[in-house]
Amino acid sequence: MLKEKFAKNLKALRKSKHLTQEQLAESVNVDFRYISLLENAKSFPSCDLIERIVNALQITYSDLFDFENELSRCDMEKIIINSLEKIDDKDIKIIYNLIKQLY
Repeated sequence: MLKEKFAKNLKALRKSKHLTQEQLAESVNVDFRYISLLENAKSFPSCDLIERIVNALQITYSDLFDFENELSRCDMEKIIINSLEKIDDKDIKIIYNLIKQLY
C-alpha cells in the first residue's frame, strides 16, 4: 500500500513539474527505467534517492509522502481520536480552542 501511494504521488509530482521520466532520472542519476519501476510501484527508493528526488523536483518530503487525501472520513476520525488520547492537557486545550474557532 505504501509503495502504491508513493508511486502515485511521485508520478503526479513529476508531471506537475512537466518532466519526463527520462529527465527526472537524469536529474537524480538513475536509469529512466528505474523511475518507471518506482511510478508503477514495482520498486521503492532508498533514502538517498528520495532525497535526490525531493531536491530535483524542488518539493518537500511531505509532498512525496502526503497520503491524507487517500483516507476516508472514518479513517481520519480514528487517527484524530487516537492522537488525542496520546497528548497532554495543554495540547488538548489548544486543539479545543482551534476547533471552537472553526464553529
